[in-house]
Amino acid sequence: MGTRCLTVINDDDLMEEICVIYRQHDGYPRGHGLELYNFLDKFYIVNGIGLNDERKIANGMSCLAAQLIAHFKEGAGSIYIHQAGTRDIGEAYIYVITYDSEKDKIVVEVDDVGSNAPIFKGGLELYHQWIHKMS
Repeated sequence: MGTRCLTVINDDDLMEEICVIYRQHDGYPRGHGLELYNFLDKFYIVNGIGLNDERKIANGMSCLAAQLIAHFKEGAGSIYIHQAGTRDIGEAYIYVITYDSEKDKIVVEVDDVGSNAPIFKGGLELYHQWIHKMS
């Protein structure tokens, strides 16, 4: 049996969840958590796409959600999309991705469902350090 997880993408401007992504295996921080960091690293959230912008960008959080799904989905199974608000479907971890527009940074929160508590919350740099401290 795999370690299941949910990845929740929030749109703080609209104050709502965009989607919930369910992963059936490798959901622990050194698995999905690290893969999630590698995907999000150096992403810029923008409002409008410039013609000469060569950065790794998402045109808002819904664009980021679509890119994240495309990145992780390979064929049938493993990755599933659920409606916003979905919980309690066997997940061990919940990764919540938000964008702090005041600080212009992506924020990750990791919840351990078994302990019913957040085990991390912060920007990508701190998230990367935290993952590498996990054993």
